[in-house]
Amino acid sequence: MLKNVFGYEKYYEISSDGIVKSKNRTQTDSLGRTRTWKGQVLSPDIAPNGYYRVTLAVEGKKKQVYLHRLIATHFIDNPNNLPQVNHKDGNKLNNSMDNLEWVTVQENTIHAYKNGLINHIAGENHPNYGKFGSKSKKAKKVKSTNIITGEQKNYGALIETVKDGFLQSEVSRSCNHGSIHKGHKFEFI
Repeated sequence: MLKNVFGYEKYYEISSDGIVKSKNRTQTDSLGRTRTWKGQVLSPDIAPNGYYRVTLAVEGKKKQVYLHRLIATHFIDNPNNLPQVNHKDGNKLNNSMDNLEWVTVQENTIHAYKNGLINHIAGENHPNYGKFGSKSKKAKKVKSTNIITGEQKNYGALIETVKDGFLQSEVSRSCNHGSIHKGHKFEFI
């Protein structure tokens, strides 16, 4: 089944198996010359983050889009308007419709942790390790909660989370905005 690509209806179409094709089109320039282009299948490349992507171009303006998002947007219902597309098997290159699902940010993060898809480097190698220790007047106490197990841990200062492999900036973001970092939610106490 083919569908017109949203926002590029005159120029591109996509199939349920992820084939993106430009459409045949004819254009007349300002001098009255007519030129015809035959539609062709786009060759996806692999982005630095490991996902397939294609480049859509209209009137010299190019936009790179992830193939899994195109497939999900056009062929998978999203009645709850969920923001992210998850690869159920964890393989970023498996864009089969059966392998894709709409999820929340939290669901996607939990899936990544449960399946070992996220790697982190932190701890004593972090540039801020050791700054603003628990005896500092600037120190803010922090509590972490593992979103999978519910296990909680208190820290005398935000910086102390670094020794458990967390990034200080992400812990702070979690405390201030409720985001998840390495499978944990953090809050100031």
